[in-house]
Amino acid sequence: MRPLSSLREPQLRPAAAASASSLLPILSLLLFLIFIMATLLDCQISWAIQKNTCLSCHLGSSKHELARCAQQWLKSAHALVSVCCEECHGGNPTSPKAPIIGKEGFIGSPSKKQIPGLCSRCHDDPLYMRKYDIRIDEENQYKNSVHGQQLLNNNNQDVASCVDCHDSHDIRKPDDPQSKVNHQNIAYTCARCHADRNLMKPYGLPTDQLSKYKKSYHGQIVYQQIERENPRLAPSCPGCHGIHSGKPAGVSEVAEACNNCHLNCKRYFQKSIHSLLLKKNRKPRCIDCHGYHDIPIPSEELFAGKAASHCGSCHPPESAEYQCGLRLRALIKQAKREAALTQSKINQLKQDLDIDISSLNLKMDDVTENLKQAVKATHSQDIQIVSQIITKARKIMNTIDQRIDRCYQEARQRREWLEHMLLFISASFALIAYQRSRLKNKLQDIH
Repeated sequence: MRPLSSLREPQLRPAAAASASSLLPILSLLLFLIFIMATLLDCQISWAIQKNTCLSCHLGSSKHELARCAQQWLKSAHALVSVCCEECHGGNPTSPKAPIIGKEGFIGSPSKKQIPGLCSRCHDDPLYMRKYDIRIDEENQYKNSVHGQQLLNNNNQDVASCVDCHDSHDIRKPDDPQSKVNHQNIAYTCARCHADRNLMKPYGLPTDQLSKYKKSYHGQIVYQQIERENPRLAPSCPGCHGIHSGKPAGVSEVAEACNNCHLNCKRYFQKSIHSLLLKKNRKPRCIDCHGYHDIPIPSEELFAGKAASHCGSCHPPESAEYQCGLRLRALIKQAKREAALTQSKINQLKQDLDIDISSLNLKMDDVTENLKQAVKATHSQDIQIVSQIITKARKIMNTIDQRIDRCYQEARQRREWLEHMLLFISASFALIAYQRSRLKNKLQDIH
């Protein structure tokens, strides 16, 4: 029988404490190195300001717009690698005179149409970009995108160019929380154009993508509104539409875009009748059941009812397909109820006996993963496949129930043993008191 002591929370061992202490010198050294690197970087930027008359002049300008571009550059990714003003604007950065367009290579502010080629001078150079581990096909992707074709072929000034997404001077690394292309910011960056009704009206494009996305399952994960989900794994706009290619996923591409992440769903879907129909009729697609920007939190309720995207919107209630959906819904709902009941038993065990339940929660994680897999398996429309996965989850839940019962049984046995011991001790004290009283009476009789 497993003792309850084995379920108590572990204590920090002396060896572990000593190991933690040994890390202090290493951490101190790392902090010192970070301080040195920050100091050197600050010196490098200060030196660049002194050397570059563009920066020194702009930073000292009383005109807000002139000073702001230099201040933004100081915080940019370009400043970190000493890509200065002349790399984009041309001119002589050591000249004390104000630059003149056309002289010494100075081009001033490049036009929107010039910008992709200007950026690609560095960003398409494999030898130059190799040390930064950055892709070198951005310009080629952009040229083939709707944005790029409209700008480069038609000189359409409405479309986005590099600086519209990355900014012109305040260019930050994507992992910088303040970057406009940061994973949690990029949807808002796209919405600066795509939520503008006046801008989108000539092209007949909707403007509600951001509001829908924020309420969607993907959006709620990205903005950390759903616990225990990794925001980095949920797609934002580029995850489906491409980073620089910017092409809307066409009819034949939608499934492939989804499959980049949802590989298990793809595997099960390929076993279904829907997969055959998709090849023949180009429907049903992922978005026909799950939506496009407003993808709801996955629910087995899609298998019932006649609402849009529900099975009943295509299949009549008396059809075999609809009945199959109802059976799948019942299987998933019942399994979720059983999992909830098992979790409540674990919580009650913690409350009743105050023991460590981490090992049981780990088992419940396995149950949760199996149930998620069962939901994905519903794309196969095969009740047997879904039932097999749910059976695995139930076996784990049965193991958990047995361990919970053993814990309660052992607790009862210990309580009974304690009660017996207390009874024995009480009886012993009573016997001692009785014997003491008899002895005292005998002594009194003798005297």
